[in-house]
Amino acid sequence: MIPGEKIDLGNLDNLVDRHMPFLIRTVSNFTGRYVSVENDEEFSIALLGFTEAVKKYDPEKGSFLSFAKLVMESRLKNYKEQNMRHMQEESLEALQEAGMDFEEKKQSSENDEAENLREEILKYREELLLFGLTLERLADEAPKHSDTRKTAVKAAETASGDEETVEETYRKKKLPIRRVARLAQVTEKVIKNRKSFILAVMIIFVKKYAGLCYWIQGTRCKHVS
Repeated sequence: MIPGEKIDLGNLDNLVDRHMPFLIRTVSNFTGRYVSVENDEEFSIALLGFTEAVKKYDPEKGSFLSFAKLVMESRLKNYKEQNMRHMQEESLEALQEAGMDFEEKKQSSENDEAENLREEILKYREELLLFGLTLERLADEAPKHSDTRKTAVKAAETASGDEETVEETYRKKKLPIRRVARLAQVTEKVIKNRKSFILAVMIIFVKKYAGLCYWIQGTRCKHVS
């Protein structure tokens, strides 16, 4: 489509078919991955943006495709931000259920802190998946008694400071129960009963997620500014 070309709004389906490679390329470039036309929510969002661009396009203002790309990317950015906020809210709920104490008023009053925490949570989710864990599972398996939780957090912190333990954990993708029990000076049964929770908290210490470390009850990551 060239600058100045009029668009037939009644022929939208043909316009979409005609520009399908452009649509797919725009979404793929934005997401950084292959896009499924039938299954990707991002493609649906971009399609809405394309339709909006068709309706609002002024032929005197240059290339339609350039205009459509701007509208599509704007819709995709809004969708991404909304999705991240929703994911953060769900993640915070799961972390709170797991015994990690967050104060919403501090998050809302400091935009930079909230943004950093959001990014940490997204990275943390990805790290947990390496071990077959999720925040939802962490919440379900977290110790309910405060003393038990403190013992588990302390064991996780101690294990995170031992290079051989960390290396074995990441290599085998599971917690070395006997080694962690010895380091934490508790019985193997204590570690085994809370292994998923201890592993999940250990990851926070290993990766030095400053925001998450700060909000674990009574605990801060070492060597994190």
